[in-house]
Amino acid sequence: MTSQILGYYLAEKETLLKEFDSLLTLAKDFLINHFGPEFAGQIQIEIRQEYEKLIPEIPYIQGFRGKPLNIFLLVTAQELAVFKGMNKFGKSAKEVWKLCHEILLLRLAKIPKWKIRLYKFLLFSPFSRMVLKKRAKKNEKAILGDFEIEYLIGRKEDDFDFGVNYLRCGNLNFAIKHGGEEFAPYICMSDIALSNIFQWGLTRTQTLADGCQHCDFRFKKGAETKITSKTLEVQETIDNIRKEKDGSN
Repeated sequence: MTSQILGYYLAEKETLLKEFDSLLTLAKDFLINHFGPEFAGQIQIEIRQEYEKLIPEIPYIQGFRGKPLNIFLLVTAQELAVFKGMNKFGKSAKEVWKLCHEILLLRLAKIPKWKIRLYKFLLFSPFSRMVLKKRAKKNEKAILGDFEIEYLIGRKEDDFDFGVNYLRCGNLNFAIKHGGEEFAPYICMSDIALSNIFQWGLTRTQTLADGCQHCDFRFKKGAETKITSKTLEVQETIDNIRKEKDGSN
C-alpha cells in the first residue's frame, strides 16, 4: 500500500499555474471562436482561479509506481478546473468537454515524435510484460493512494496483450470530492486521445464513473482504440470524436 500526500504541489504552485496559462493560451482561438473575445477572457480568468484553488488539494502518490498516476491526477485537476469555471457561466458538461478535448489535442501535438515512440516502446517492452505478468500471477491488487488496481495478462484466446482493472479510481474520487461528479465520465474520455497518439491499442467498455464495478483497460499492440461509455450522452460525444477523426484522415 502506497500513501498519498495533500499539499505537495503548493511548493510548485507558480510553476503549475504558468503551465496552465500556456494551455489556456493554446485554446485561446477556440474560446474566442465559440464565446467571443470578451466572454472568452472572463472564462479564462474563472478557470484559472478554480485551478489555483484546486492545487493544494491534488493528491500526490509517493513512489515510482505513483508517477503515471500523478500525471493523470494533474490532468484531471486541470480539466475539473475548466468544468468548474465554465459551469459558473451555465455551460454543460458536454460543452466543457469540447474545450478540454481541444486543449488535450493541442497539448499532445507538441510532444516530440521521439518521446511518443519511447513511451510506446516502454509500454509494450519485454520488461514491462515481465513485471505485469509477475503481478498478474500473484493476483496482486495494488493500492496506491485512492487507486486500487489489479493486473491481467492476455491468454491465447484473449484479444489483448495485458490489462488493468481499476477497482477504485483516484481521479474519480478527486472529481466527486470537488464537485465534478457530473463531469467525471467525460474526464475518462481523455484516454481516447492518449491511446491514439501513444498507440496503446486500448479497449475499454466500462468505467467506475459510469457506475460500473470497475474500469476495464485492455491493451493490445497495433490495435485501434475502442472506448465506449455506458453514459448515453458521453457515448454520443465519443461517436462524434470518432467521426471527426475519420473525416480528417
